[in-house]
Amino acid sequence: MNRFLKGVIASSAGALLLVVVLFSTGSVNALHRKPSRRVKVEELFNRNCARCHGADGRSDTPSGHLFKAPDFTDAEWWKKNASITSPRTLRSVVARGKAGMPAFGKKLTKSEINSLVNRVRGFRKSERKS
Repeated sequence: MNRFLKGVIASSAGALLLVVVLFSTGSVNALHRKPSRRVKVEELFNRNCARCHGADGRSDTPSGHLFKAPDFTDAEWWKKNASITSPRTLRSVVARGKAGMPAFGKKLTKSEINSLVNRVRGFRKSERKS
């Protein structure tokens, strides 16, 4: 057998061994699993919003303080700002921006914006349960 053929067989055996190990540990299935919708929304929020609003929605971040970002967990804020907290208005704020908030309409899809609005509104709901 020539040297090239031996190398191909050896690398094929190594690849086969790797596949067997991945299947036996469940790692291959993990590679094909889609992240849950919640994980996607959290990543989207953390990537685009958390710098100012904080991962917990409290806006206790340097940028949040600088731009006076609202604390989404504060029931009083939701009461005082009821006129701008409808899903439709929040979608507009995310898409077009407002005051210190940048516009995300060209960066994010409508579906992503809807997901973020639902996430923001979820901070209010989680506060009610406490």
